[in-house]
Amino acid sequence: MLKVKNLRLITIPWILFFSCGSTPRGNSAEPAWISDPYATYDRTAYIAAVGYGPVRDTAEKAAITNLSSIFGQSITSESTANYTYTQAVEASSAAWTEESGIAQEVKTSVAMDTLIGAEIKDVWKGTDGTCYALAVMDRAKTSLIYSELIQQNLGTIAALTNLSGAEKQSLEGFINYYQAAALADANRVFANVRNVISPGSMAGENLKTGNDYRIEAGKIAKDIPIAVIVENDRQNRIGGAFAGALTSAGFRTGGKDSRYVLRASFFMEEISFLNNPYRWIRYVVDASLVDTTTGTVLFPYTVNDREGHTSIAEAENRAVRSAESLIKERYMNDLGVFLSRSKTK
Repeated sequence: MLKVKNLRLITIPWILFFSCGSTPRGNSAEPAWISDPYATYDRTAYIAAVGYGPVRDTAEKAAITNLSSIFGQSITSESTANYTYTQAVEASSAAWTEESGIAQEVKTSVAMDTLIGAEIKDVWKGTDGTCYALAVMDRAKTSLIYSELIQQNLGTIAALTNLSGAEKQSLEGFINYYQAAALADANRVFANVRNVISPGSMAGENLKTGNDYRIEAGKIAKDIPIAVIVENDRQNRIGGAFAGALTSAGFRTGGKDSRYVLRASFFMEEISFLNNPYRWIRYVVDASLVDTTTGTVLFPYTVNDREGHTSIAEAENRAVRSAESLIKERYMNDLGVFLSRSKTK
């Protein structure tokens, strides 16, 4: 496992929904908030939206969806951060004290699977059975929450990118910038929410985008040669697939004295199935990305499957093609997920 500095990462990759525990009230006068949510909650102090549906859960989800839509599409589409929401909150619990109002708000939001700061304030059931729900966000409180989240991420980004020349020109440095990009993506979403909640609150804030850090990560990758060594390879098909995947991600491959080496082995064996006329080959590719200076396995990787044909030779050819295709399609995506989720220590 890669060792990097002691950091706390706070991100929000998507918006989910929750249902409140209140019981819809029916057979009473229709509340004013159904036609105008701001009849009950002052527009200057709150953001509010109403949703409805045949059952309470549907109404609450519609209310949260309508509330989220106030912030625009970016609230759900712009964040490409790879840390899950739960992981983010687990990280935040050590960054804030247990008594912190911000920490409690984030934890409550996770438990309810919803937008931070959003609450279902009221539910009403009409005489025709339609359920209505009112979703509300307190502007002052929620602005403070998102301000804290943004500052937390900015502090983490600064620590991630505060590297010496040698630290930066390494896979650890690449990972740091890769993670900084995820945090910057999240901050853009947080900033959008805060700016709607508290207009003008982000004036003068020049937040970098995730792409700013991804470009820098790409520059680092170009200066990191990774040697590829595969045992039992057939015409360098497996090694070529790994090398192509790494190259497509911006890394250099080859070099006799590379610090980083992708070591792999390719294994095939014939297997049989009762009453099946085909000849079957099971294959396994075991690979490890290794830091030779420490002997640490940074990323273990395995693919396996089986291929069949009427002839053993063609079954083997199909196995090689299948392994080659899987590596090309999946290796860099799986490595990217690993890099983005590498535990910081």
